[in-house]
Amino acid sequence: MRTSLARVKGLGAAHHGVEHWWLHRVTALSNIPLVISFVIIVASIAGRPWPEAIRVISHPFVALLLILCVVSITNHMRLGLQIVIEDYVHEKGLKIAAVIANNFFAAVIAAACLFSILKISFGRVPLPPV
Repeated sequence: MRTSLARVKGLGAAHHGVEHWWLHRVTALSNIPLVISFVIIVASIAGRPWPEAIRVISHPFVALLLILCVVSITNHMRLGLQIVIEDYVHEKGLKIAAVIANNFFAAVIAAACLFSILKISFGRVPLPPV
């Protein structure tokens, strides 16, 4: 039941919860094939010499899979922790600070991983002679 004042002011559901819920489910679904491909890539380079491992990771298709994996996982991580923060942190100022810290942390992790993948992919890592 809404009061006349609430209807006039437009107060009520923010209509953003469903979008957040769907995005969290979509990233969870996209993580399944991406994590499987990540495990296959890591298993394939395990025990190989350094130059061979770098060559595998620098292949454009492999690098693209790793980039998609990093983006999807860090976004899923950010969304999941945001749900926990919003549900269990009750002080408004602390909640805002925690959400900001969560977003910053996810962005830093994603940037560090993407930088590493791109650096290897574009051949900036010196390879020892074979």
